[in-house]
Amino acid sequence: MKKVFISYLLLVISFLTFGQATNTNTTVANTNNNVTNIDASTPKNLVTVTKPNPKLFYDTKYVTPDNPTLRRPDSIVENFHRYNTTEKQFVPYYNLGNYGTAYYSLMFTNENPIGFKHGFNSFDLYFIHPEKLNYYKTKTPYTYLNFVFGGKEEIVGGASFAYNIKPNINFGFSYNRNNFKGKNIHQASIHNIFSFNHWFQSKNNFYDLKAAFIYNGIKNEENGGWVETDVYDNPLYKKNKAFAPVWLDDAINKWSERDINVRQQFNIGPKKEIQLNDSVRRKIVQPKFIIEHDFEFEHWKFYYKDYEKDSTFYARMLYNTDSTQDYTKTWTIRNGVFFKNVQNDTLPKKFLFGAGLEYAFTRYKQRFVDEFIQDIQLKAKIYNQADSAFFGYSIDAAVDVAPKYIGDFDVHFLGKLNFKKSITIGVQGDVSLASPSQKQEFYYGNHYTYANIFQKTFQAKVEGIFEWKKQLLYLHVQNYFIQNYIYYDTASLPQQYHKPLNVLVVKFVKNFNTKHIFSGTEVYVQWISNNNIIRLPVVAVKQTLYYKGGFISGKLNAQLGFDILYNTNFTGNAYNPSLAEFYHQDKQKLTFYPVLDLFFDIHVKRTNIFLRVQHVNQGMFKQKGIYTAPNYGYIDRKFVAGVTWQFYD
Repeated sequence: MKKVFISYLLLVISFLTFGQATNTNTTVANTNNNVTNIDASTPKNLVTVTKPNPKLFYDTKYVTPDNPTLRRPDSIVENFHRYNTTEKQFVPYYNLGNYGTAYYSLMFTNENPIGFKHGFNSFDLYFIHPEKLNYYKTKTPYTYLNFVFGGKEEIVGGASFAYNIKPNINFGFSYNRNNFKGKNIHQASIHNIFSFNHWFQSKNNFYDLKAAFIYNGIKNEENGGWVETDVYDNPLYKKNKAFAPVWLDDAINKWSERDINVRQQFNIGPKKEIQLNDSVRRKIVQPKFIIEHDFEFEHWKFYYKDYEKDSTFYARMLYNTDSTQDYTKTWTIRNGVFFKNVQNDTLPKKFLFGAGLEYAFTRYKQRFVDEFIQDIQLKAKIYNQADSAFFGYSIDAAVDVAPKYIGDFDVHFLGKLNFKKSITIGVQGDVSLASPSQKQEFYYGNHYTYANIFQKTFQAKVEGIFEWKKQLLYLHVQNYFIQNYIYYDTASLPQQYHKPLNVLVVKFVKNFNTKHIFSGTEVYVQWISNNNIIRLPVVAVKQTLYYKGGFISGKLNAQLGFDILYNTNFTGNAYNPSLAEFYHQDKQKLTFYPVLDLFFDIHVKRTNIFLRVQHVNQGMFKQKGIYTAPNYGYIDRKFVAGVTWQFYD
């Protein structure tokens, strides 16, 4: 596999070199006409320019499979010091005291996907997912670099590159290596995330091909948390957390995912002849309909290895008494065919539709289990340009007809009113009936073995939206109604709660942005009908305040300020490394105080530099530290520096 991949990479490099050599001082495609069609990412016409155009020199755009509207890369001027993945989510998250480890949301979030799912999701946010991958269209080579340095505890770096060797042929790749060592013994988390992609469009706009290879690899040392309960108060451990004994000294979780994804579409419609230059004309397809074919091969693995007995941490060892080597693997081949119409005019209220069939064949392997699973889903969608039309709407529906999952369904809906004064009022939601995951139904590990017969989980989620962009005011109210909710009890075993559950989550955001002062307030409040089943805080608050100004003739822009994060106390879930799962515990209530971060951001053209001191106020309260989960401490005070660059040559 490695030899094949290296050979393929060398071949691509030779293509890039040849393309750059043969395209010097040649024609450049003008794709400055933005495509408003949310289903067809190809331009309406191609116009050749014989001389370099300075206005187009930095014109780099991209699409993603789930949003095929051409758009420019984010300049990341605001709050780019929040570099970690979990800091960029809709609601606040906690990890296990070291970036890159397992995480959980402070506000209730619950996806209920239908059909097959393996059920190991504690690291999903860190992965590159095919539907979120960027496919670029560039005038000149585009490069994005980032580097974050946090001493010996944390080194994060990555690069993205995209280049059109011809106006209709693009190659791109991205690589990120994150080394989160942490201050505790045996706590390192190392991420290697890589993607290579190719975007081809035929010259007559009939055929569009997007192909990608994605590798997600995470090696996570699992220490089980601290053995001692006085780590924050004991003078021996306060200066050096590496002296604090932990439950597990030789346990490791490994996550690996290899994904080959191919998306091809055929544009159907009349041909229109256009003038390319003084002597050349070409017929271009003006699409009215699209036939799309999606192919995916995914190989996913989860390993838990512990070469010691560790009988003091785990209650039992079932199959091997000297060490543990648990694994779960899946191989999935997925094919989907879809038919849809196209937004090829400027009418935002145009009725759009799509329908199709997706078939997945999965091999699932775990100790004694070697199972072949079929999943067949029928999908349909009706919508318009929801962000442009006065009344925007979207309805997605999927139903599973495979014998194992028959009866599963999912309906997502959105309706919104867009007023002229940048005011949006809307409602969206999701109603689903989904089968349990493989992990919830059965598991055969060295420490835990179980088999369950669970009912399908019904969930109705409704969210009200009010956004006043001019006033920087946002209000989201979510309500969940769940029947047959599945959770992990105090013995780390999955259980099903058969009574109805209701959860109400409110997110309020109000920002003030003046010439020199920015203030951002985020308030989260939630009500849960049964706090013994879902254990989360009632309130969480995030406050940002910084001064901003321009220096050196306005070319250097700086921000100096602070972030504060606080949430109320709650009986948090414990973490089980062998299952990579959070579960109920009744021994420790987690208590919190406001956490203060200071930052200094500098923005110069396409370069961003930040300096950040995290958990500045550690030790300033009677409570000397915070536990994000039982036995797992929050990050200590530390200094972090980072830089990002964007290049267009």
